[in-house]
Amino acid sequence: MATPLNGSLIKAFEILDLFSEQKPQVSAADVALALEMSPSSAHRFLVTLEEVGALVQVRRGAYSLGHHIEKLGRIAERTNPLATLVQPVIAQISSRLNESVMAGQLTREGVVCLATAIAPRPISVNIQVGRMLELHVSAQGKLWLAHIDPEERSTRITDLIHTGKLTQAEAHRLHHEIDRAQQDGFACNRGESEPDIGAVAVPVFDETGALRLTLSAFGMASRFSAQHEARIAASLTQAAQEVSNAIPQ
Repeated sequence: MATPLNGSLIKAFEILDLFSEQKPQVSAADVALALEMSPSSAHRFLVTLEEVGALVQVRRGAYSLGHHIEKLGRIAERTNPLATLVQPVIAQISSRLNESVMAGQLTREGVVCLATAIAPRPISVNIQVGRMLELHVSAQGKLWLAHIDPEERSTRITDLIHTGKLTQAEAHRLHHEIDRAQQDGFACNRGESEPDIGAVAVPVFDETGALRLTLSAFGMASRFSAQHEARIAASLTQAAQEVSNAIPQ
């Protein structure tokens, strides 16, 4: 019998997930609307999160992320063993490809940037550690969709349709891209996430064959010809094997 989960704790993290660079502050009304709870319950959660330092009230009724979250984020960046393991590998491959490279890990909200190496170019594309990539418009997201359980994949795509992020026609095209990623062993993004930005992603499997990470190279879409994408995929696949061999079991 599975251990029952703590619903209040899950709800607290759902509230924290409402914060983003585009929405740095939330109110009880925001929480109540987004999570379908009463305003009084939303207020109680916000006050409790403020009490433990996860949130701070910046003005009457408006909250932003607090010092405790910032502290935990810094600790996670410094001590995450996978990030430490993958950093020298992606730095080397970035230098070789002359493109920025990142490692990603699947979360409930999408693919989070675990580590990044910026291309040694006068003008290059950057992404911050902790940045969340949406599944349906990123090369890494499509790759995760290609490898997760079909039932979970269907649920995630259905949720994207219900939230208006994906139309039925776009979902149909996405299924084709997922099939292609399964066949080719890599996935591409051609300006879908950010205009004029292209990316190629490959999987990193552990000893059991489970997908642990994804690696992607990204840069100006004008450089990402089919030939360049194939070259990137081959180099990333080699790097992925290095990371796979080093992942602790």
